[in-house]
Amino acid sequence: MASITQYTTKSGKKLWRCQYSVGTDPITGKSIRTSKRGFKTKREAESALRHELMNVENHGYAEKRNLKYKDVYEYFIKSYKNTVKESTLNRVLGIFKHHVLPALGKYPIKDITTPMCQNIVNRWSNELVDFRKIKNYAGLVFKEARRLKIIYDNPMELVTLPKKAVKIGEEKFENFWDKDELKLFFDCLKQEYGDKNMKAVTFFRLLAFTGMRKGEALALCWNDIDETAHTISINKTVTRAVDNKMIVGTPKTKNSYRTLDLDKRTFEILISWKKLQKEEMFLIGGFDTSLPTQLIFPNNKNSLLATTKANKWLDHVINKYNLKHIGVHGLRHTFASIAFEAGATIKQVQTQLGHADVQTTLNIYTHVTKYAKKDTINKFKNYVDF
Repeated sequence: MASITQYTTKSGKKLWRCQYSVGTDPITGKSIRTSKRGFKTKREAESALRHELMNVENHGYAEKRNLKYKDVYEYFIKSYKNTVKESTLNRVLGIFKHHVLPALGKYPIKDITTPMCQNIVNRWSNELVDFRKIKNYAGLVFKEARRLKIIYDNPMELVTLPKKAVKIGEEKFENFWDKDELKLFFDCLKQEYGDKNMKAVTFFRLLAFTGMRKGEALALCWNDIDETAHTISINKTVTRAVDNKMIVGTPKTKNSYRTLDLDKRTFEILISWKKLQKEEMFLIGGFDTSLPTQLIFPNNKNSLLATTKANKWLDHVINKYNLKHIGVHGLRHTFASIAFEAGATIKQVQTQLGHADVQTTLNIYTHVTKYAKKDTINKFKNYVDF
């Protein structure tokens, strides 16, 4: 609704004003009305009203409420949370809380420019490994603001991604072991834990000889093991809920649903642990480990084992025996590197690891082959031997 009315100023002068709606506030859903005054004639007021209504028609509501980046983020996240898994939402909320909102949240979103965003992304690139991902998430809020016609352009789209200069001779961290390093680790693992911590021995054996993710292993139950076929079914994973509580959820992607073969020795270790687990849980008391839904790797209270526990086991062995440092996820890359070395195809490794995109597998393959090239000249010299 729009109207044109005459009014009288305090000095007694008669002027004209127009009142009109600029649309619906995209954040609150309420109608926003505004007015312009000071016109000497009704015709001037009518002309101004037509201009403003045409502007609203072409560009939507964009000028009367000075919305901050944080306001649009809060609107955006209400819809976004219905499009992703809870574990993904938990991670994204953390990215905004710790990185994006501290940098952008307080500014009116219309006033944020590409140079401002460029400076912020430059800073993130110096401080954070995943700065590209953070930049992309920050851009989603601008994209939402543009969709709602709060802004006309997304300033993040024109940001140039910084490239870190690689120093000559700089060594890059290689998050995997070769065959000899893996064997050494298991020798040290057996020496350190032996029968004292068969849970850890079994856990790392399973990761290294199947390539499964840590969360997938922590979610395993005994009914996921086919003791006749010697296979293991991957159909769930341990993730973090929005309150950061550990939960069992669906696998990362549809390709993560898969059945993996177990080699004879890994299967034997797994069954030995099953028997030992029953004995240990019996001594603790109050647990029925005969249930098919019994977790393979529970904590002492027979619930989900903390995701950090495996990290502590691994770091302890690496530090005590002065092994090359890798993370738990590095055992997954270790499986891939040795599988490639043994002659497995990229497609076979992709299926085994449950990658949705073959490019992820190719990235590991490229990384591994570059690492392997370091030994080429020595192998050549040893073979020629003169």
